[in-house]
Amino acid sequence: MIWILESGILVVVAVLLRRVLHMGRDSAPQRAPLHRLKRNASPLYGSIASEIEAHTTILGVLLNDTIEEQNSGDPEIARRMLDLFGSEWERAVELVLSLQDISLKYFPMVQSPIDARNLDARLFQSQALREFLSRHGVLDQFVFRSKLRFQLHLRLLRRATAVLNENFAEARYDAGRSSRFFAWTLTQADLYFHDLDLLAKQTLLGFNAELAYLPDAALKDINAELSVLTRNSVLSSIAVPSQR
Repeated sequence: MIWILESGILVVVAVLLRRVLHMGRDSAPQRAPLHRLKRNASPLYGSIASEIEAHTTILGVLLNDTIEEQNSGDPEIARRMLDLFGSEWERAVELVLSLQDISLKYFPMVQSPIDARNLDARLFQSQALREFLSRHGVLDQFVFRSKLRFQLHLRLLRRATAVLNENFAEARYDAGRSSRFFAWTLTQADLYFHDLDLLAKQTLLGFNAELAYLPDAALKDINAELSVLTRNSVLSSIAVPSQR
C-alpha cells in the first residue's frame, strides 16, 4: 500500500512541475505563420462556423418558445415545439459530429506541433457531461507531446458530443410518459443545449487551429467535404425570403 501512495505522490508532483515549467510545449518558431491562416483557412472556418451558429441560434429560439408554451398552459403546443427542437437538435449534432470526424480524419496530415485545449468539466451544466469529463478529461495531463494531446482533445470532444446526444435522446423519450416527465425533459433540454453550444464552440476552435497546420492539398479536400456537409444550408433558406 505504501508504494501505491508514493507512486500517486510522484504523479501529482510530475503534473504540477509540468504545468509550472510549461513542459511539453513547443517553441513559437515552429508554429505556422498567421498569414497562412488568414489566406487559406478562414473561408473554410467561416462557412461551417456560420452554419453551426445558425442552427444553435434556432435551437435557442425553439427551446425558449417551448418553455413559454408550457408555462402558458398549452402542453400540446409545447410538445409540438419540443418535436421541432428535437429535429433541429439532430441536425446541429450531425454538423458538430461531422466536423469532429473531419478534424480527426485530417489530423495525421498536421505538419507542426499544435497546442491543445482542455475541457473543463466545471463549464458544463448537465450531470452526464460533468461526470464523463471528470472521468476522462484528465488523461491528457499525462501526455507530454502537444500533437498527441491535441488529438486526444479531438477524440474527447467526439465522445462527449455522442454522450450528450444519447442523454438527450433518453430525455426526449421520457417526455412522452407524463406531464411531470415532460417538465423534467424541458429542464434537461436547457442544460443539454448549453453543453451542446459549448461543445460546438470548442469543436470550431479546434478545427480553426488545425487548419493553420494543414497542407494546401488537405484544405482543398476539406473544402469539398464541407460543401457536401452544408449543401442544404439553413443560411440559404433564410436568405431567399430576404431577397424577395
